[in-house]
Amino acid sequence: MGFHKRYIDDEQIINIYRNSGCQAVIDWYQKGNDALILSGTLTETVHTLLNILEHDHERGWNRISEVISNASIEKGFDN
Repeated sequence: MGFHKRYIDDEQIINIYRNSGCQAVIDWYQKGNDALILSGTLTETVHTLLNILEHDHERGWNRISEVISNASIEKGFDN
């Protein structure tokens, strides 16, 4: 039995969001890992917002989607 680490950075979050949506990002954080190694402001913000998701799913989901969407727009689509 192994120890599963997941490295998550801002670029991954934006790409997952653009390709598969908010729920895929949430699943990326929550499923199949024993430890998360976070790199980036967006990544840490989403991780913090997952606490809201546990208490108020709709509000948390909407806030996570909003934060990632704004970061995606700031990044632009030429990159």
